[in-house]
Amino acid sequence: MNKINYFSILGFTALYVVTVFATAFLGYLHPFCWVGFPALAALIGAYSYYHVAMSWPKFGAGTLLALVFGLFLLVTGEGDVVTLGIMTAAGVVSDIVRKLTDRLDYTYPVFAIGVISWLLPLWTRTQWYHEGAAEELGIDYADGLMLLANWWGLLLITAVTAFMGYLGIRLVAKCIKSE
Repeated sequence: MNKINYFSILGFTALYVVTVFATAFLGYLHPFCWVGFPALAALIGAYSYYHVAMSWPKFGAGTLLALVFGLFLLVTGEGDVVTLGIMTAAGVVSDIVRKLTDRLDYTYPVFAIGVISWLLPLWTRTQWYHEGAAEELGIDYADGLMLLANWWGLLLITAVTAFMGYLGIRLVAKCIKSE
């Protein structure tokens, strides 16, 4: 009987929050970096997700990580209840996929897409988002964001994030199994 190491789960959960949040700072470099940070977060976050999923083989690893990250965004004022709800829903759906397939390379990309909910106002409240970005980072930056503020921009970042999630979890699994 395997014992669950809760300290490991908590540690990798904290690492996940820190690494995913840190990737967002690349957004200060360029508007495309801001819109594209979920893809990098999917690649880097795979390490923490893998460890939590291996430590907690039953339903809930994705839900836990999504809920904790969503709550972190809510508490810091970076997200709202809608962000928390969508992110948590992605975690729950990823856990359902895991239960049905038992394959992390299918599960993690679904989970990773949840981070996009942090950016969702770019597509749902575009004018408000533009005004906020212009105030915070300047009009040129805000105008750069508008190049991706359409349905194909959302579709593109969703596809790239899912692909990077798939790639990330495969790389982590391969590296850890070869140790």
